[in-house]
Amino acid sequence: MNNLNAITTDFTAKQQPDKNAWLQTIRDAASERLTSLQLPTKKTEDWKYLKLEKLLASEPIDTESIKDLEAKSVNDINQLLAQSLISSLDAYRLVFVNGVFVSELSQHNNNPYSVLFSEASAAQQELIVAHLDTSHNYYHDYFSSLNSEQFEDGLLIHIPMDCHVEKPFYIVNLTLGEQPKTHMMRVLVVAETGSNATIIEHEDAPLKHTGMVNTVIECFVNDQAKITHSRIQLDESVTSICSHRVQQGRDSIYQQHQISLGAKLKRNDLTVSLQGEHAKTDIRASFYARDQQTIDNHTCLEHIVPNCTSNEVFRGLVDNEANAVFNGRIHIHPDAQKTLAELSNKNLLLSDLATINTKPELEIYADDVRCSHGATVGQIDSEALFYLQSRGISKVEAKRLLSMAFIAEIVGQLTEKSVQEFVTQRLSSLFSSLQYEGEK
Repeated sequence: MNNLNAITTDFTAKQQPDKNAWLQTIRDAASERLTSLQLPTKKTEDWKYLKLEKLLASEPIDTESIKDLEAKSVNDINQLLAQSLISSLDAYRLVFVNGVFVSELSQHNNNPYSVLFSEASAAQQELIVAHLDTSHNYYHDYFSSLNSEQFEDGLLIHIPMDCHVEKPFYIVNLTLGEQPKTHMMRVLVVAETGSNATIIEHEDAPLKHTGMVNTVIECFVNDQAKITHSRIQLDESVTSICSHRVQQGRDSIYQQHQISLGAKLKRNDLTVSLQGEHAKTDIRASFYARDQQTIDNHTCLEHIVPNCTSNEVFRGLVDNEANAVFNGRIHIHPDAQKTLAELSNKNLLLSDLATINTKPELEIYADDVRCSHGATVGQIDSEALFYLQSRGISKVEAKRLLSMAFIAEIVGQLTEKSVQEFVTQRLSSLFSSLQYEGEK
């Protein structure tokens, strides 16, 4: 079975029509949309640089991984999963394994802000129905609609008016390789007027497998609210497609820091809709792809009203025969006068066989704006490399140091120190294992 069959048939026979029946109207509407939407192809503009054959390729079952998993006891598996967590982080920990909430690994005592859809009160159900599947430009996304048709449960984070949540929400989505299948993940964040919260999203895969993760996150940042969102994507072995939609109100602030490793196929779609005056958006991200991995970051910032500000910085490292894509679009609507928008994408190719397709876009329909965009693709600075070698550092080690330094600024902007240390350790371990053919 290939990934395409898996994502379109995996849940058909397993969906429980009676589970969260109050969500069935949303599922039915998504099913209706799917009749007119088509799976992206090479002719689809936003997908033309992605190697979609990886999505359609037949997936052999990783029998060694499955045997390794079956040989482990429940305690062994729990210990393996626990090792993937940032244990030193003081947070409301919410752990999902294969898309299913695991209370034993979570730490959510005295957390009045989050609830599973299946455990929502009548008032929370009304809130969910009022917001789910309503974010900007949502209905043109095939994979988001597929998620809406097939999801059975999800997570609501609701921050009340003028509430400043002291602890971050630590959402962990672990994928455990039992067999080729698709896991749906659904998160809804509603930050009421004047509220403030930090969300840390962590994706990992402790065991190799051939599964697929389809994640949809909708975030509503109301007037004068602030959401700081860190996204740590370390699940290298999966096929991952994440659709993230943000809607901002007046004087709101949305900050995102993203650290992503490549995978067999990883696609991140982010759309931010600035719908209230003086809203601010700040996106900082870095990605690293190696071997034959693929990573594709697509962003779209919709400036709809006047006097809004956005800043977007992406840095990419691509090694071996990996393929990376960055498409950043800034759309200035006719009424969005006095807009300030900046976009920067810098990339390093660490191999002659690595590829990066970068496409910054400005679409402007207002005449009183300040907008800039830029993209660079290059290799490691030969003078910096020579300088380090002249100080007795080997060429391989010099390349590792310069590679780490290239993305260190983004990692250093993660707001929680324990998250910074965790990510730095994982990246350092990854870079230390790299070998450059013919070099010492």
